[in-house]
Amino acid sequence: MVAYFEQRKERICRWLEALLQNKSGELDAVNPMGRELGERLYRFAVQGKMLRGGLVCLGAGLLDCGVQCDPQAAVAAGAAMELFQSGLLVHDDIMDRDRTRRGHPTIYYQYAQQAQSQGARDASHLGESLGICAGDVAYFLAFEILAGPPLPAEARAGILRLCARELAWVGVAQMQDVAWGAAQDPAAERDILRLYTYKTGRYTFSLPLMTGALLGGCGPAELAALARLGECLGVLFQIRDDELGLFGDERELGKPVGSDIREGKKTLFHGLLFARAPAATAARLREIFGNPGIGEAELDFVRRQIEGLGVLGEVRTLAGGYAGEARRLIEGLPRPRAEEQRVLQELLRYTSERTR
Repeated sequence: MVAYFEQRKERICRWLEALLQNKSGELDAVNPMGRELGERLYRFAVQGKMLRGGLVCLGAGLLDCGVQCDPQAAVAAGAAMELFQSGLLVHDDIMDRDRTRRGHPTIYYQYAQQAQSQGARDASHLGESLGICAGDVAYFLAFEILAGPPLPAEARAGILRLCARELAWVGVAQMQDVAWGAAQDPAAERDILRLYTYKTGRYTFSLPLMTGALLGGCGPAELAALARLGECLGVLFQIRDDELGLFGDERELGKPVGSDIREGKKTLFHGLLFARAPAATAARLREIFGNPGIGEAELDFVRRQIEGLGVLGEVRTLAGGYAGEARRLIEGLPRPRAEEQRVLQELLRYTSERTR
């Protein structure tokens, strides 16, 4: 699986580099910040694993639907997916006030540091404002890719509608996530799982798999199967992400551990912890969650409660259920090609066991 995605990443990186070099010239005609933005977006994108872009390529070859997809079309669509991802992450870092992403300064923080070094007034706000603009540009460049060659004309409209719909759902889910961060009361398990489905699951897995399947000529039945598979993989991915955000190695993750607690994120761990905690413990937890000034002692307290009250075990059991459903869906896919099906099975294992 690793080799499969690394090969697709290399192709997508080459395609993105050529695209952004060309677009940098166009954007530079608007003002000199345009060229620099193209270079900045490229550096940001290539730091990631490019899972979504690779999944477009995987979806294009996964099912035998009677159409041979042009590999360049899949790579181009994968590049668009990575630009969508870059735009979302740039904005997400602003909302979460994260200064580090993938072991490097976040885009908005790069701009803020640059502004501060130049003596700009209110450098922090300027960095956030420029970051918002950068994320918007990434979205628009992605849609431009999807609207023209090398994507086949017969697939473009369906892919554009699919991406617009799924990204709108991501935005609404993100609104819920942000609103929950400002609230004290824990969220219900079913609502958290719905958030995971629409903020992470469908966007990270369903959307790229379905985009690739449309390039491969697949119809509604195949798309529905891939949509549900993506939901299961995505919820599983998010649950694992939550656990790593509490118990992971910050150096390996490339981002701060404990940020979900400082931001008061309504994860499954949060909801189940408050449901199980005695009154005195719950009172202490309310002082910790959503407090950006907490330190390692408070984080350790939360971790001990999660383990001691059985929350970690319950979350892992729930994750096991999603993994089982995903496994059955992969095995039951209509007319799968053997290599791509094997990659999906390995991806399921990776999603369940990853450490970063």
